[in-house]
Amino acid sequence: MEKYHKTDICPIENENERDENYVGSNSCIDSSRTKDNYRLLFRSSSYTDFINARISEVNLPKAPRKDAVLMASFVVGSDREFFKGLDEDEQNAFFRDCTNFFIDRYGRKNIISAVVHNDETTPHMHLNLIPIKDGRLCAKDLLNRNELSKLQTEFHEKVGKRWGLMRGKEGNTASHLSTAEFKAKCIVDEAWDKSTEILSSAGKRVQAELETMEKAVQKADEHFTDTMKEISTAKAERDKIVEERNAEANYTQALEDAKQGKFSKSKNGLRNQIVALTAEVKRLEEVVDRQQKDNGLLYKEVQELSKDKDKFNKMSRAYTLFREREPEAFTRAFHRAPSIVGAFIPKGEPIANLGKSRLRQIEEEIERENATKTEYKKKFNNNSKAD
Repeated sequence: MEKYHKTDICPIENENERDENYVGSNSCIDSSRTKDNYRLLFRSSSYTDFINARISEVNLPKAPRKDAVLMASFVVGSDREFFKGLDEDEQNAFFRDCTNFFIDRYGRKNIISAVVHNDETTPHMHLNLIPIKDGRLCAKDLLNRNELSKLQTEFHEKVGKRWGLMRGKEGNTASHLSTAEFKAKCIVDEAWDKSTEILSSAGKRVQAELETMEKAVQKADEHFTDTMKEISTAKAERDKIVEERNAEANYTQALEDAKQGKFSKSKNGLRNQIVALTAEVKRLEEVVDRQQKDNGLLYKEVQELSKDKDKFNKMSRAYTLFREREPEAFTRAFHRAPSIVGAFIPKGEPIANLGKSRLRQIEEEIERENATKTEYKKKFNNNSKAD
């Protein structure tokens, strides 16, 4: 809500009642969609003429001061998710309910205009009124903090509940958004929606790559297990051969003597040594062949694992930068996709470098957003069934 003096009214009227040729400072206006704006109250006079006529009709005891507040302007709307769930007729009905609420509260004769803008980021309505009560201009009485709090409560009871909207926290000391702040917030919300979609898409790709990596690691582990079994089998076979050779005392002794350079002088002893050495050489060659084969397989698996590790490290660094530079965006992303984003938060560390109160505040904001969406969907589905 904003208050305007006499000199402010004409520029506000030009902005509210604009056509495709309007040129202003608001860069969010899409003139190709200005034709979709519409009025819920039809006045034949300008805002200034309407205000002057109404003041004359009231017959004030004295002329308004030069600095008197002649017009109060309210921006009425909701977030993008709310309007995504409404068709054209439902949107019109919502803004008509809002207009009727202000008519009932402040009087039809005091409502200057109600204009719906569809040519900006999010649909919203500008409702302008003259702050008249008991035959006098009294902006201070009608538009103080207590009265605005009552207005918010009554609006929620009579309009908000019907459309599945949540009331702001009562007693909150935060100031109300100005028109410029409200439009800036709509721009930020749209940017956030787009970033969330991008992050969600990236998260899906990361999840797919993680699953691929897990399968590769599992496959490598299976290969490693098989290789270890083969090595174990080779060892068992070697031990069996050794046991058999040990059982053959002559060959065993012959082999030991040969290893020590003690060659037999008898033909029979020399033959035993040759047979033992031949068998030992063959056995060692077989062991070497198996180990070379196993080493080759292990080397390939290590190379594959190294490539997968590099990919994971790149993703991890990207998430770390995101977490450090955009802590609030990262926190919101975590609460929307904890199973994906949580994998990149070091164990024991907070979600982001923010105060505990701010982290909790963000979590509560997301919980309220989810609750609002759920409540609205339920209510909308019930209304659809009733129709």
